[in-house]
Amino acid sequence: MAVQMPVMNLPDAIKQKRTVRIYTREAIDFPILQECVDCARSGSSARNAQPLEYIIIDDPAVIGKLLPYLYFGGLISEDGAPRTGREPAALIAILVKPGADPNYYRYDVGIAAQNIALVAFDHRIGTCMMGAIKRDELKNALHVPGEYLLDLMIAMGYPAEHPVAEDSTGEPKYYRQDDVLHVPKRCLESISHRNGF
Repeated sequence: MAVQMPVMNLPDAIKQKRTVRIYTREAIDFPILQECVDCARSGSSARNAQPLEYIIIDDPAVIGKLLPYLYFGGLISEDGAPRTGREPAALIAILVKPGADPNYYRYDVGIAAQNIALVAFDHRIGTCMMGAIKRDELKNALHVPGEYLLDLMIAMGYPAEHPVAEDSTGEPKYYRQDDVLHVPKRCLESISHRNGF
């Protein structure tokens, strides 16, 4: 059963959205996935170079073949694998076109990934951004041309968990306790400076 997330304004959504790694396996309507990519491509781009392309993966058989090449969080999973029966219902691969300037494209990837995650959250869909991935194996499985960089994978699904954020002054390592994912966040006062450090 999906965990219901409240509808909220943008600042509240940003503060409430957490990474989700446990899903219901309920299929996501393809137009929602397309909307995520449309909002990703519509975001800001350094020098307006627009070096990114995307692959939407929603076929369960293809997702099953890709899962061994993804890592779902070392602090809460011994082997990095998703829970059996709680795998994502979709994945979005963010690709970087050949010749993209490495001084700039990473900003585009971050902006695009956050736009995808926020649009998904607006549809009550959880996401997990994954940079710890086996890029060569994923590119081969997805038939990505060799000159492209597969930079980031985003797992998506209706949440079967409700992670909680907590202000923290200690080490900001996430952990699972009583089957609840806890995500410490550094307090605003400890990271916000005014008119200089």
